[in-house]
Amino acid sequence: MKESEDEFEYQETKLKATPKIYFPIKDLQPVQNITTGPPPFMQEFIVPPLKLQPVKTKLDSIIIKGSKILSRKAKSSFVEGALYLMAKSYFYKNEWLPSQIKCSELIDKFPNGELSPDAHLLFAENLLIQKKFYSGKLLLSRTIDIAWQKERYDILSEAFRLRADLALYENDLEGAVKPYKQAIAQSDNNQIRARWQLELASIYYRLGLWEDALINFRKVRKFSPDYLTLYSSLYYESLSNIRLGRYEEGERILEMLKTDGKYQEWKEYTHSGFMLSALLKGDSSAFRRLEVQADSAFRASPPLMAVYYEKGLKDYYSGKYFEARKYFARARNIRTPVYASADKMYNLLNNWEQKNKFAEPLLSRFWNNEEIGDTSRIFLASLLYELGANFERLGFIDSTEHYFRLASIVAPVNDTNSARYLYSYSRVVRDKNLFLSDSLKDLIVERYPTTEFGREVLKELGYTSNYIVDSTKELLMSGLRLVRNKEYGFGISQLRTLFSNYPEHPLAPRSLYVIGYVFERKLYDYDSAYLYYKLLLERYPESIYAQDINLAVAYYSAVKSGGPIPDSLKERTIPPRIPGAPLKGLEVVPQNQKPVKPDTEKETKSEGLNPLEYFKDPSKILKDVKEIFSPENLTPSIDLPKNPLDEFKPKPDSSKIELPTQPDAEPEKLKK
Repeated sequence: MKESEDEFEYQETKLKATPKIYFPIKDLQPVQNITTGPPPFMQEFIVPPLKLQPVKTKLDSIIIKGSKILSRKAKSSFVEGALYLMAKSYFYKNEWLPSQIKCSELIDKFPNGELSPDAHLLFAENLLIQKKFYSGKLLLSRTIDIAWQKERYDILSEAFRLRADLALYENDLEGAVKPYKQAIAQSDNNQIRARWQLELASIYYRLGLWEDALINFRKVRKFSPDYLTLYSSLYYESLSNIRLGRYEEGERILEMLKTDGKYQEWKEYTHSGFMLSALLKGDSSAFRRLEVQADSAFRASPPLMAVYYEKGLKDYYSGKYFEARKYFARARNIRTPVYASADKMYNLLNNWEQKNKFAEPLLSRFWNNEEIGDTSRIFLASLLYELGANFERLGFIDSTEHYFRLASIVAPVNDTNSARYLYSYSRVVRDKNLFLSDSLKDLIVERYPTTEFGREVLKELGYTSNYIVDSTKELLMSGLRLVRNKEYGFGISQLRTLFSNYPEHPLAPRSLYVIGYVFERKLYDYDSAYLYYKLLLERYPESIYAQDINLAVAYYSAVKSGGPIPDSLKERTIPPRIPGAPLKGLEVVPQNQKPVKPDTEKETKSEGLNPLEYFKDPSKILKDVKEIFSPENLTPSIDLPKNPLDEFKPKPDSSKIELPTQPDAEPEKLKK
């Protein structure tokens, strides 16, 4: 286990007697708080895969040997140690539940054993990493009790620190400082009290309460601190003065630490204090000089990483992104409290540079009103949206709003991703302009109700799940009612709205069919009818409405082109059938004899029925019936058009209403 722990870089730094690194929380997380995974204050306990790989075999060996002891020597004195080492091995392998189980077994079998405080603390750490905060608090309380009982002050200090970190994570300042105040009051060991007083002061320092931190760092020297605790109190007292703008007083303390020989072990900490003072004063030349000295005199150390990270933040907030990225890269060289934030900021700035490189040329063309195709605009909008999301993660709300707005403007209307852009823009402006936010949501409902974000907005605005169906049906019924009442212009406008806003809805082809019908049969505008029918065939070729007008559109298209009409569309005439003649193919013609054409002229015409004559001669009824219901009299007298194109000829008494001939044009008369 000792060999494995020596492999861990963060474990090595914990074993050395060095001052702890405290950093203001408000500056530590300029990016969005992590909502998934372990809480930020527990990240230092997690061993990354790359560092776990060299020792994984050793940890597995510990678990195997421990299992053999438990199975073969269950009553020996090695069981307690075996259980604890197995729990630690599982913990280092990031297997929280098995580690938790082994800690529980140790506590059950050896509640007052020498390793019971260690097992309690490890059990609590497992629970906190899994975000089981209630159970973690309970285990920390039990850890404090057993550590007091066993006088394990190292376990007590760690338990207090975890309890304070958890309270700060939950924004409970009183809950963070209360355990330390109680411990300082109850303890009779002045050296331990000095350590806890230092931890108490560090809480105020991390929260940015510099005056309170200054007072509490000075109180450390009222007890009996060791050299490390004494140096830490003086070092952070100087930093508190520097952050309050008292640069001379802070540098005076640093000069004293620099010249005192017993503090030479931590001279890189003292040097980092001078660098922080130059940085906050804005003396760039002094900072650069101190930076060069640090690079040549000291290896990478935690206090220098903290200063580099703060320098990166300063450049970042000044808009010097490339300079900031350089310092963020340096700040992530070793694991410190700023490592996770430095790594995230570095990666985000890298991502920003790549996206900005692709977006800038296209965006410049867009601002210069140059012609950009829909494909390029879709690509540009996606890049702008990703830039906005990047700035949102970085914490720049104004830049986030700017890029989300640009993405919404650049994206073509037919790009359904616009719903995402509009929704994100609405979300970021909600706090300062609620009216604009709601207007953007209404626009999403109008244009993209069937998308994921459209459905989300419908839910937010309180629409029922039948909103889309009701809207389309209402548009269709409204259009049909207007057409029936001869309000053709308004009816066509309603039907066009249905097709434009809901092109994928089952009622869309019907709306085009009705528009074409109105132009053809009511307004006699055959060119407009032809355009809408053709659009119906192009967009919905499988619909029943397209099948109904397919041949008519093909025929009219051939006529408009002026070319020859295909045989399949030519008019087919049926020869008139001669009454009384046998059906074709069934007549019987004697050999060598031509059929005789019957006389079709009518000798007498019926004058109608006379009831008085039937009283005189009833046999006359049979004669008249044969004559009245003869085949000639059954021939229909309705004049049917023999050429389908005649249907498209204007009627002589029709009054033509001018309407747009293009489906996408808005008719001027309809607007009026």
